[in-house]
Amino acid sequence: MLEVHLPHLPLSLLLRPAGYCSVLAVILLLLVRQYLVRKVRSPLPPGPKTSWYGGAALPKAYPWRTYAEWQRLYGDIIYIHAVGNPILVLNSRKAIYDLLETRSAIYSSRPRRTMTRELMGWDWLFSSMPYGSAWRKRRALFQKYFHPRASPRYEPVQIKEAHTLLRNLADSPDKFSHHIRRSAAAVVMMVSYGHQVAQEGDYFVTIADHALTGLALAGNFGTYLVDYIPILKYVPAWMPGAGFRRQADVWRKSTHAMVEKPFELVQQQLASGTARPSLASEELEEWTRSGQDPEQAVLIKDVAAISYAAGADTTVSAILSFFLAMSLYPDVQRRVQEQLDKVTGSQRLPLFSDRSALPIIDCVVSECLRWNPVTPLSLPHFTVEDDVYEGYWVPKGTTVLPNVWKLLHDPAMYPDPMTFNPDRFADSKTNVELGINEEPLAAFGFGRRICPGRYLAMDTIWITIVSVLSVYNISKPLDKDGVAIEPDIEPTSSFLSRPKPFQCWVTPRSKAALSLIKESEDEQP
Repeated sequence: MLEVHLPHLPLSLLLRPAGYCSVLAVILLLLVRQYLVRKVRSPLPPGPKTSWYGGAALPKAYPWRTYAEWQRLYGDIIYIHAVGNPILVLNSRKAIYDLLETRSAIYSSRPRRTMTRELMGWDWLFSSMPYGSAWRKRRALFQKYFHPRASPRYEPVQIKEAHTLLRNLADSPDKFSHHIRRSAAAVVMMVSYGHQVAQEGDYFVTIADHALTGLALAGNFGTYLVDYIPILKYVPAWMPGAGFRRQADVWRKSTHAMVEKPFELVQQQLASGTARPSLASEELEEWTRSGQDPEQAVLIKDVAAISYAAGADTTVSAILSFFLAMSLYPDVQRRVQEQLDKVTGSQRLPLFSDRSALPIIDCVVSECLRWNPVTPLSLPHFTVEDDVYEGYWVPKGTTVLPNVWKLLHDPAMYPDPMTFNPDRFADSKTNVELGINEEPLAAFGFGRRICPGRYLAMDTIWITIVSVLSVYNISKPLDKDGVAIEPDIEPTSSFLSRPKPFQCWVTPRSKAALSLIKESEDEQP
């Protein structure tokens, strides 16, 4: 689409017949100039043809797989003109790292997302903010609490909630999915707000889950027409065809509550002297001492909320993938437990201090993140200026989608990629030669926008997996005839992807294991 910038012309001139001719002449000259400029500019990358209305339809279901298939037609980079929203899909490791890492100054911003940010109220989420001062302030505060050296601070709560998960699985193993979500939420809610999550029906977890459900459904660009045509956000909610507005209003209430309610709780606890140590309480205490700048209070509130939004879903998706994989690959489970038994036996539950003696657990964590990445298309990047890559022009204002699923399922890097195989991460020397990360950091983003909470997430996943495997066996359920019920291994197609609901049996490995589960209740790590 050509952009024409008219010079300033007096209104009196425009109202004259000669003025009209002058304006038309200027427009014609500008159009000719831009046409000639474009003729000498590098070509756009290849991609699907646009339709009669000037755009290409984006795939709705599992778009990352469609983009991976398109690689055979168009190559490693694919340009899609989606009704005024140019999109560049990156399908190769080289393209992703060349642009998002090496040229991060151009590719580190975020695109406008009318449905999620403007209508659903996710404008506070700094992971989707444009690159700039507001984003830098929030990221700096977040990193203050979630850098690698801060990790040991959170180990006690991570161990405590892993042990709570073990006891919950003993009481109601059929509700494993609920228990996993509760455990993940409990860690981040304690770290962010000092809030102890209730066993059943926690109010703050419920409102956050409602908000995140909306984000998962609406997060893929193009799900709603308003993402293509932002002016539609002004359509009244009562009009026919404005169902997206009504749905956005419902989700917006949950999004607002997710940010405000737990923050208000911490403020009340500080006033009464009952607040536990947390990101929110410590920063609010400092805020009170330093003069109570209103802008700083908003920043604290936003960063505390994103700790839950960013941490819970990645952790839950990876742990659900672990349960699914163990039911599908009993040989893997057996080999992991053999190494585990040599370290802890049946005398105690594992601790973080055992990590160096249990390298296979880190391999399992990495494979869970690779096998079913929670954000298959990552978070979109956005170009802030024109660029040329491999002879192709990448216009300013292009949304860039790194195909994480394709990267982590590339058979050249990960042979037999659909198979769950932790051994692929076992030989660090081979990994370096192949360019494989010892942990699949691609699951956490790229460049300046890589997730700063990845250390907390990786540690939570690790202690959960090692704790569960030390005392439980996970297997496929059997029907009334003793035949194994095969789970649906297809993940969801939403922006935040995870395994679809499935069944599995979670049974104690032995009487000694059952005793360890019961004994954990009185432990204070």
